[in-house]
Amino acid sequence: MSIIIRRGQSEDGTAVFALARQFTTGREAIGRDEFMVAYDNVLRHRDQETNVLFVAERDGTVVGYSLMTVSRLLHAPGLTAHLQEIVVDEGTRGHGVGDRLMQANEHYCMGRGVRQLSASTARIGSFYNHRGFEPVGEHYRKILDLR
Repeated sequence: MSIIIRRGQSEDGTAVFALARQFTTGREAIGRDEFMVAYDNVLRHRDQETNVLFVAERDGTVVGYSLMTVSRLLHAPGLTAHLQEIVVDEGTRGHGVGDRLMQANEHYCMGRGVRQLSASTARIGSFYNHRGFEPVGEHYRKILDLR
């Protein structure tokens, strides 16, 4: 069992879409058309390194992905990064794929001089605690009615 972590590419769209549909946040799952707009946007801005998409392959099949944003904040010196999404296929969890994705994000950050990597979660805080993250606040959201 070999796990390969690499940057996401346009041809990964179908596999990443299937994984994104497993990422439930209490909202309705994203539709294919909306996903493709977002996915194309993530890849198009790749040169600016605002969005960093990694995919995990296990035996040639995409089984996970992570999406991280890198930016400058007004209150903190230097670059910061926020892990927006990390998803591992339900049937592949527990085999180190999430660990490898986290390592890829951390390695990327260290190479860019990013001083802070943060993540928000309401589901599996122990995943982050085990990797040296510490809780520093609360995460709030409001779903806006766009009617």
